[in-house]
Amino acid sequence: MSPRKKLGQSFAELKNSAREIPEVKDYLDSFSVTIGHLVLSRRLQLGYSQSKLAKLAQTTQARISMIESGDSNITSEVLNKVFHVLEIVNLQAIYAEEKDTNKELIKH
Repeated sequence: MSPRKKLGQSFAELKNSAREIPEVKDYLDSFSVTIGHLVLSRRLQLGYSQSKLAKLAQTTQARISMIESGDSNITSEVLNKVFHVLEIVNLQAIYAEEKDTNKELIKH
């Protein structure tokens, strides 16, 4: 009998394997996907549904879904409203040459 995997472990493995494909890695590292992940994570942290966030940001649930799925056709006006509601006040850039350094700092 094989050892049981933790819930979500196989998805994480799939995601890591997918990153080995250059086009997929580029997509996953894109600005729109990064923003989508940030919005999704913060929305869940606050316990908001997509509909609640949409209402508070004066947009539609479909638009929130588009943001969270990494759609790049979202206006800065909509993103500003969503960020304001989610109280996202700063984005910190991590440059490619710093990425490995940051990983090492996190390990220690």
